[in-house]
Amino acid sequence: MKDKRSQQADQRRKLALQKKYESRITTARQGRDYFAQKDFVNATKKYQEYLGLLAELNEIDDIYRLSPTMFDHKKQVTEMLLISHVFWDMARINEMTPKLQDTFQKNLAQFVRFTANQPYQVLNAEMIRKYIKKNQKRSPQIPMLNQAYQEIFVQSKKCYIATMCLGTNHPYTETLREFKTVLLKFKLGQKFVELYYRFSSPYVEICSQNKTLKLLTNLLAKPLLSSFALTLKRSIFK
Repeated sequence: MKDKRSQQADQRRKLALQKKYESRITTARQGRDYFAQKDFVNATKKYQEYLGLLAELNEIDDIYRLSPTMFDHKKQVTEMLLISHVFWDMARINEMTPKLQDTFQKNLAQFVRFTANQPYQVLNAEMIRKYIKKNQKRSPQIPMLNQAYQEIFVQSKKCYIATMCLGTNHPYTETLREFKTVLLKFKLGQKFVELYYRFSSPYVEICSQNKTLKLLTNLLAKPLLSSFALTLKRSIFK
């Protein structure tokens, strides 16, 4: 009898969880509406409810343990984009309050975690870049935001044009990724990497829809990239 009651209770819990899951987007949208109205208390409440549900579904007890590895990168890209923006909003809610800096950093780290290597990486990177530029004199967290912006590129394994021409796992593609890490140590290099990501992503998207342009790009860029990577391998990454 006890086992039966336990099974029934477990079934009721699963049904309740399923019902909440079905309304999760509405919950996140309500959080966004509160955020737009600058009602940050209720925005936080709704955002935490949304993230808490995802944590419960993944059988973890901390929203800051949510990871992209818990989601289907093909079927749940939209959900992951939403999660990244929820963490971004929560970081901004805590940004100006000194006693909430730990929470600010946790949310910002999760934003980076759900941004790097995702299809929307360039979109999110551009979002934070514009925010930094707009709030240079207002936000006390500009150094931390700049660090998060750079961390997106540090963690990224994407190398758009090189990947298109050489392949994701080609040794030369990996060499170019290593070179990116070197560039990110310098301000001029950071600017170059930023521009590369900003413009190469849409270019590769255009190539995916234009076979002639893709073929031409491969014919021209592949030997240049291979030669450059080989030079790097011989001179820098011996």
